[in-house]
Amino acid sequence: MLRYNAFFQGLKTSLPIMAGYLPVGFAFGVAAEGAEVGTVYALFISVFIYAGASQFALVGLLKDGVPIISAALITVVLNIRHFFYGPGISGETEEFKLSQRLITSFGLTDEVFSVAFSKIRGIPVESRYWWLIGLEVGAYSCWVCSTVAGSIGGKTLLNYYSFLGQALSFALPALFFSLLLSILRKGRRLSVFIALGVASTFHWNGQSEIGIIAAALIGPISGMIWLRR
Repeated sequence: MLRYNAFFQGLKTSLPIMAGYLPVGFAFGVAAEGAEVGTVYALFISVFIYAGASQFALVGLLKDGVPIISAALITVVLNIRHFFYGPGISGETEEFKLSQRLITSFGLTDEVFSVAFSKIRGIPVESRYWWLIGLEVGAYSCWVCSTVAGSIGGKTLLNYYSFLGQALSFALPALFFSLLLSILRKGRRLSVFIALGVASTFHWNGQSEIGIIAAALIGPISGMIWLRR
């Protein structure tokens, strides 16, 4: 019975992620339909790639006529950051079997990792696997279902309510921001403000891409120095 309680606790924890994934997955379904990818292929992409922004990039590349091999390689490069998620929580999942690690590693998206990293220490060791499975199943199922809904009915809906397009495009940044607020502590708050300042400075000088990279390096390093002091 313990595993069921842990699973449903993880499922409950995934509700904020699901709330963010619903409009974003819907928007991807609409984008895939606009790129003439089709519902079946849109579903295939969400089921097997499951990578948010990279999926939008993939259908955009295919729409522009980029060869599928090149588009796939670009998508893989965009997802390299996911390799760091498993090691990021490996210290809290040492009791997992190899098969359990392989299963849970698939579901570690940006948002799932953010929530897992901040909350898994509060979960009893013997319940962590099923809690993480519940967290990932909630997010994954919502993403897949919303993709299908967007692909089937989204295009028609947006024809009647065009303002929804802007709302859908803002859903993912809003989700990131809400997750960020939930994990802020003193040391983390400092690193976030420093990263924000660095990124803003580069953005105002017309170098947004460099600013993102610089903020991703300087922010965490400054936070680590503060916490050690």
